Parts: sequence; structure tokens; C-alpha cells
Amino acid sequence: MLSIPVPAPAAPPSGHPPTGGAAPTAVTGPAGERDRPARHDARYLRAAHQANLAGIEAGQLAGTKDVAPQIADLGAQFVADNTQLDVELRRTAAAVGVELPDRLNRDQQVVLGRLRDADGDRFERLFIASEASAHKRAIRRNKTELDRGTEAEAKRYAQESTPILQTHYDDLRAVATELGLPRPG
Repeated sequence: MLSIPVPAPAAPPSGHPPTGGAAPTAVTGPAGERDRPARHDARYLRAAHQANLAGIEAGQLAGTKDVAPQIADLGAQFVADNTQLDVELRRTAAAVGVELPDRLNRDQQVVLGRLRDADGDRFERLFIASEASAHKRAIRRNKTELDRGTEAEAKRYAQESTPILQTHYDDLRAVATELGLPRPG
């Protein structure tokens, strides 16, 4: 499990009902049984899973190309981190009853196809640009989950994974600068 603590919400004073405004954590079935997660949380977990899979595959590709050592090192780090993130995400999805896709979305498939076809400087530029863009989207997706999500487990995952994604993004920018490549915005 990732080690970033998330504070628990404060309980209402003893003898007082919970205050209004709190969203339910899941859609419930008969007799209050947990039925399925909120649609937003399910979409978030599926998209985050696909992003992890794409990050792993892009990182693996970086290790097979003739590129600067910094790019290969970033790729190896992405493989390790995204693998660990996805283990945690799979646990979270199972806990809340979300079935995860077993394939990347179409856009991710296209980007990975371009990475497979690229070599050397072209691969480095495309890797930096596509991974920076993917990490920015993932960070925004996490922020949206934290703001709008209702599943505590999904929000915990978003909270814990954001610093890792931010570090990846910052590392991509630093390596781009170091190698004289266009620095992602």
C-alpha cells in the first residue's frame, strides 16, 4: 500500500445525525446493501487503470530504444511506479466493485504505436511530449476525483498517486531541459 496518509473525515458529535451535503459513497440496493460505485468513481478508476497500463508500456519501450540514458531511466521508473500504482488501483477497484478494462483506449494505442515506430531523437521528443501530456491529464483527473468523487477508496487512491504523478511530470520537464528538448508546458 502507498504510504501517504489521508486524514479521516470528522465524525458528527455524539447523539447528532450526520450533517447534510455529504454525498453517498455508493449507489445502494435493497436494504442498504452496497450495489455499485458512483458512475464518476467507476469512470475515474477505469481511466486511471488505462493510464497506468499505458505508462508501463511506454516505459518498457524507452528501455528498448537507442536513447539517452536519462530517457531509459525515466522509462524504468515509470514501469516500476505505474506497476505499483496499478496493483493498488486494482485493489481499490475490487473493493468498490469496478470492473477494469483489459486494453488501452484508442488514443493511448495510437500514441504507443507512434512510440514503437520512432527511434533516437524522434522517440525522445515524442516520449517526453506524450508522457508529459498524459501525466498532466492524470493529475487533473485525480484533482477532479478528489473534488467530485464519492467513493472514499477511489479518493484515497487519487490522493496517494498524485505526488508520484507530479514527480514524473517534473522529471520529464527536467530531462527535457537537460537534453535540450522542447520543455513541456
